[in-house]
Amino acid sequence: MSQKYSIGDVAKMLNMTTRAIRFYDQKDLVKPESIGENGYRYYGEEQIQKLELINYLRELNFSIKQIKQLLNDRKGPDSLLLLFQKQIEENDEQIADLKRRQTKLRHLAKTIATRKIDADGLTDIAKIMKKETRLANLRRKMWLFGFSILLIEVVGIFSAYQFKQSDALSAMWLSIAIMLILVLGVTAFLTKYYYDQVEYVCPNCGTKFIPALITFIFSAHTPKFRRLACPKCHQKSYCLEIAR
Repeated sequence: MSQKYSIGDVAKMLNMTTRAIRFYDQKDLVKPESIGENGYRYYGEEQIQKLELINYLRELNFSIKQIKQLLNDRKGPDSLLLLFQKQIEENDEQIADLKRRQTKLRHLAKTIATRKIDADGLTDIAKIMKKETRLANLRRKMWLFGFSILLIEVVGIFSAYQFKQSDALSAMWLSIAIMLILVLGVTAFLTKYYYDQVEYVCPNCGTKFIPALITFIFSAHTPKFRRLACPKCHQKSYCLEIAR
């Protein structure tokens, strides 16, 4: 004869509450194996295993309805696999969404800290984030344009080499000249284009300003900062680059 356990024993064994076990009984998920003359519920190994499964599925956020369908399905393992796959897809979507939110939160926190935004400037955060998005898109475009310049250089060098191998020196020099003109022309255009899209924030006084083009070109810089002299406080420091 198999051993029977009281509802209290099962609750301690599975780290559950007796209320939860009674709830699953009311929902027709797990009925006790027997009820004694004193009205006590007694559970066997089969019921305990079902309760363990229910606990596991509840931890994975399965609904009571889903669990009930699973327990009443003759093809339980197949149904369980389908439920797991569906839950995995939903969890992946939630994880991806949380990662996107985390990225936005970190970016927003960094923006507020870098720009020294106070309470009066909080209403401008939406505008600031739109500018940040435009700036990110602008930088991606510049990377693509930079690749096109590199491609022009590679084609020009390869053409010059081929002409040299054929002793066509005039053609070689012509290809080099064309390459230089294209590279310098595209570089000048992109520099002016980028310059027209950005401005800078002084880390000392928070002033926004646009430096002279010649200063912009020759100043030291990182991907997000440029060493400039603020026109208001006249301090020279690495100023944050933002979209206009």
